[in-house]
Amino acid sequence: MIISYLHKFVFIKTRKTAGSSMEIALASHAGPDDIVTPLGFAEELERYQCAPEALPRNFFKDKNAEAAFTEAIRAGDKRRMKDVYRHQMKYGAGRAAARHGSAAGAREITGPAFWDSAFKFTIERHPYEKAVSLAWFERHGRPFEEVLEEVLKGDRYRNFDIYSAEGKPIVDFILRYEHLDEDLQRVEQALGGLAILSRLPRANSRQRRDRRPAAEVLTDAQKRVVQDTCREEFELMGYAV
Repeated sequence: MIISYLHKFVFIKTRKTAGSSMEIALASHAGPDDIVTPLGFAEELERYQCAPEALPRNFFKDKNAEAAFTEAIRAGDKRRMKDVYRHQMKYGAGRAAARHGSAAGAREITGPAFWDSAFKFTIERHPYEKAVSLAWFERHGRPFEEVLEEVLKGDRYRNFDIYSAEGKPIVDFILRYEHLDEDLQRVEQALGGLAILSRLPRANSRQRRDRRPAAEVLTDAQKRVVQDTCREEFELMGYAV
């Protein structure tokens, strides 16, 4: 999640939709009072390499813990990052904002006045692709089909609830992963020409070895599971089944 008071936007990060790449690009524009939540530990080090000015900020309630975390990023010390983060979450004051925080949660953080005036956006992707991508991400050397079945038993590839409240989206614009560059140009226009596309790295693509479309990977039975899990996303975005 990124809440930019400086540029008057809220980005809601969804799962398996290039959200980390988007946050790397957006965080490079963040002001001192903006909220930039941390990425995964390895991703955070990658963000620092891409844009040293894009450090996470205003995400912990304890500012000393936040300073220790960002110093560990600067030092490239992933173990220290993990220790600080986990200690703070278990024993400390906790987070002020979550990485995959919901739009409803962001609205509570900002208050209604800023929320109503800000440009709020997120990214969505075909649910078949998200499910397969998540299985590759969590494979860690195990048989892919085994991991895929585990993924399909849950709903962690479902994003609708992240950007919705009371069954309806509460963001202004949903970028299509499949047309990301095109839709990003519309976001840049909405934000007064803010440079995003030119700063967008292509992160997290290396985990997936099988590059076939997910519709060719999933069985008919597996597709029905995904359709049931992500029914609102299919309807909202008009995805083919």
